[in-house]
Amino acid sequence: MSNGTAVVAFYESVARKMAGLPVYNNKLAVDATEFLSWEDNWLGIIVTPWCMNIVLLPGEASHHNVQQVGAKFRQKLPSGQYEFIRAYAGECGDFATCSVFSPMFEFSSQSIAMETAQEVLAALFDAENVAPSERHQSYTVHSEMRQAAELDAQDCDAGSAQQVADDETPQVSRRAFLTGNFARREDSRP
Repeated sequence: MSNGTAVVAFYESVARKMAGLPVYNNKLAVDATEFLSWEDNWLGIIVTPWCMNIVLLPGEASHHNVQQVGAKFRQKLPSGQYEFIRAYAGECGDFATCSVFSPMFEFSSQSIAMETAQEVLAALFDAENVAPSERHQSYTVHSEMRQAAELDAQDCDAGSAQQVADDETPQVSRRAFLTGNFARREDSRP
């Protein structure tokens, strides 16, 4: 399948059921960008009154169509890796989605939503948009915290290091934990 006609038809049938829900933006309708070929798959953006998703339609030789509904997998695109969830609908068969926006209340018109969808599609195929993964970002933060702790330890002389070791282990405040500052003592602590 080289276009999203069947996907649009499926989402239109869902839209009739979603119309009364609080996440439904009445200013929007179901529509899709063109679907572009990518490694034996077809990739496009679906716009609905409740979400904007990247949609991946598997080609005939694609391995995605052997996975179970609800299974998550990572798809590499020029701009990085994205997590998709596999789905199935009688109207369009196997497909997978990756959420871009949900809900859609920040869009005041269909034309703005579709322009955004076109920009998202273009950005997916632009290698200059590569961003580090969440795992890589977590590793970087952890490494920086470890390096800061090592520098703090090197600055302490033997006497102050012994005093710190003799002190009771400080309790971590909720604020320090949530902001990632649990490795440091707060200034307000006696």
